[in-house]
Amino acid sequence: MQEAANYRVSETLRDGSVVLVRAIRPDDKYRLLRHFQGLSPRSVYYRFFGLKRSLGDDDLRHLTELDFVNHVGLAATIECDGDESFIGVGRYIRSESLPCAEVAFAVLDAYQGHGIGTLLLKHLAKIAQINGIRRFTADVMSSNQQMLEVFANSGFREHSSYEAGIVRVILDINACNPAE
Repeated sequence: MQEAANYRVSETLRDGSVVLVRAIRPDDKYRLLRHFQGLSPRSVYYRFFGLKRSLGDDDLRHLTELDFVNHVGLAATIECDGDESFIGVGRYIRSESLPCAEVAFAVLDAYQGHGIGTLLLKHLAKIAQINGIRRFTADVMSSNQQMLEVFANSGFREHSSYEAGIVRVILDINACNPAE
């Protein structure tokens, strides 16, 4: 497998369009900011569990300057007006030195339901397995049915629990291989 910091692969979405899934780089700060600004208030609320109006310099540094072992970020991109645009991002952050990492996604509303979250999850799992991670966890609002469906249909063994409107999802990413 290619080095995670240089990860890049073309993928075909359910509608037949092609996206590039690639590692997020330090020079992506502006692309990530544009992506955040393109999310609906509902999508921001689901991703950050509250209203978040902007990403500051510290946020952008944290989300783009990654070690690709304990903190990995991937973007699904398309060519737009001669520039590359993020249409979805996914990342995992390892829980201390455990073989477990928290995973999170944000996909532009216009591209939700096209398989982008599923693709990002599949590629994050490949990198995580190489880095010794066996499980992904995610806290998802119970009303975020689209994200819950991504996890349920991932092909990975899933366990979930519910408390106070939050579903804690645990995916055993070594239990099986999702369909290519």
